[in-house]
Amino acid sequence: MRLTHLGLWHFRNYERLSFEPGPGVTLLLGENGQGKTNLLEAIYYLATTRSPRAGSDRELISNAELREPIPFARLEARVQREGELHIEILLRLEPAEGSENGRGPASHVTKTIRVNGLPSRAAQLVGQVNVVLFSPDDVTLVSGPPAGRRRYLDITSSQVSPLYLRTLQRYQRVLLQRNHLLRQVREHRQPRELLDFWTAELAATGSYLVAQRLRMVRALDVAARAAYQELSGTSQRLAIQYQTTTRDPIADGEDVEADLQARFRTRLAQLQPREIEAGMSLAGPHRDDLTFTVDGVDVGVYGSRGQQRLVVLALKLAETRYLEGETGEAPILLLDDVLSELDARRRRLVLAKVANGCQTLATATDIDTFPTEFLAQARVFRVESGALEELAAPPS
Repeated sequence: MRLTHLGLWHFRNYERLSFEPGPGVTLLLGENGQGKTNLLEAIYYLATTRSPRAGSDRELISNAELREPIPFARLEARVQREGELHIEILLRLEPAEGSENGRGPASHVTKTIRVNGLPSRAAQLVGQVNVVLFSPDDVTLVSGPPAGRRRYLDITSSQVSPLYLRTLQRYQRVLLQRNHLLRQVREHRQPRELLDFWTAELAATGSYLVAQRLRMVRALDVAARAAYQELSGTSQRLAIQYQTTTRDPIADGEDVEADLQARFRTRLAQLQPREIEAGMSLAGPHRDDLTFTVDGVDVGVYGSRGQQRLVVLALKLAETRYLEGETGEAPILLLDDVLSELDARRRRLVLAKVANGCQTLATATDIDTFPTEFLAQARVFRVESGALEELAAPPS
């Protein structure tokens, strides 16, 4: 899988960009705030239709463009797989009545997606281009709140399974309806019996999601354990475990989804009085979590930042291997200044693993972060104020 062309119009600090990365390693050099991370964000957005750091799509439209009558941002990519994919995403900030240039509180962004010239929905695009993003903020996957870990599971699973994404969307709609009905039952505006249908739907869709997450986490656990031992230079055992609110972990060989569904419904029946009182569903994949332990110690609670960073690197290396194994193609790797806190030995280990057969785009403020053998195979670009300039040879 290879990104052959990236075009940006009014995206972040890029007013206009036409960029053709190399098939191997592309290194983006520049000071902070010049647009290196924005470029990786654009590639990730084209693959997943979601930003890894923006709170809303409105943030992606350049500040200068916001002064126009109808502000917009456009992203375009050409990706070589068995054939060529042409992906276009148009974001338009539609001003509400009475607002000025999209600045009113009721203004909203519309998103138009085309794949090979044909209109497409986000659910149809996700999975056609697979990416793995390494970012300094990834440490929150270990130390941050559970919502970030659930989001990680959903995005990774959706990249390999369109059915997972469709089921996730169905689950979220069912959850919304069920929570609304729980509040109505609490207020004596609807009978409890109406919950039966939505409870069955929640269990059916939720059990599929959990079964797929469990399968993925098992694969990540095995690959990440080996990667962590190599990165840390120790025999310490990293374990990644899925913590479900519906039941205890499932042993291999069971009919996972059917077993989960039965136990999920039993758990919801037990929780129903509390759910009615709270007005929300208290069990399911929307409340599940991941734990990371090293030799039985919870790294999220007791690990140092350095140890947490190694755990995340091991997880991302495992994710790369997982995506390639599931799709048969190496994903595009996006490395956003992830090597600055690593020593020389670990930098070489990470780069040797991620650059082996994968198209890689990496950012850095200092070229000395990268070993000579890595730079020898790289195209190097200087990034300044949203503009790229290719360097003839790596600067000394």
